[in-house]
Amino acid sequence: MGQATGKVGSTPFPTARRRANLENMNLSTSARRVLTVVLAALTLGGALLLSPASPAAAAAGTGTDKLALTWIEDGQQLRVDGYAYRPRAMVTVRLGSEPIQQARSDENGRVRVTVPQSLIAAGQSGASIVVAGRSASGSSRVLISAVPPRAAVRGPVDVLPWSIGGVAILGLALGALHRRRSRGRARRAPLAFVAAPVGYHCRHAA
Repeated sequence: MGQATGKVGSTPFPTARRRANLENMNLSTSARRVLTVVLAALTLGGALLLSPASPAAAAAGTGTDKLALTWIEDGQQLRVDGYAYRPRAMVTVRLGSEPIQQARSDENGRVRVTVPQSLIAAGQSGASIVVAGRSASGSSRVLISAVPPRAAVRGPVDVLPWSIGGVAILGLALGALHRRRSRGRARRAPLAFVAAPVGYHCRHAA
């Protein structure tokens, strides 16, 4: 009778300890998952920060029959490249029909000028840049291209603050969920250790 009583009274305790150990393992696994997600997001943000922002797409290709327009200096300047003009000759750069400056081509007939963003209708796309001059043969040469959107100059650094904010919100949400589950397990844990007193079943069975 004494041996049976000892077994009945002590049997629930090893089971409760195993459950507690399993819950602790689950908590550790959840914490590792949260940490892994946060570290991965931070690594991605760091990679975006280190990668150089690509320049704005040109409104036209760099062929000799087109102008190449590119926003530079964080969208503060528009670089204009034109080709196949008479070497070391003067050209006129216009915004639409308004002359804005004159420039001289280099020994290869290339024209490169920069136009301040403030002169290009506050950076709005759609306006035309015109470079008028002479070709190597002496004939008139006029190249026209539309101003590309300034939004194209945005690179990974511009979206990095939003990425960090998203990672922070995700980390807070996962942490709150982790704490909520931990409190729920803590409230349920004492029930697992409730065991019948030694000899209880034997006395009632008698």
